[in-house]
Amino acid sequence: MAKGTGLALGVALLVSSAAMAQAATPQAGKEALAKACAGDVKRLCPGVPPGEGRIKACMKAHASKLSAPCFDAVLGVAASGKERR
Repeated sequence: MAKGTGLALGVALLVSSAAMAQAATPQAGKEALAKACAGDVKRLCPGVPPGEGRIKACMKAHASKLSAPCFDAVLGVAASGKERR
């Protein structure tokens, strides 16, 4: 597997984990994730209407292009979700 492919797969898995953990995350965590990733959503998913998981799917598709603040927020949400399990 190429190095870039492995990284993209790993980031995609983190985004999925964070999205699943987000349901169990307090409102403050959701707001922090939304704030950290707002620019990424605008940049990577223009025109994608929110709802029914469309933004999540778009961000997952572009996981390797996430900004550092968004990536860190995704990791934080994923980590907090693991602590609760």
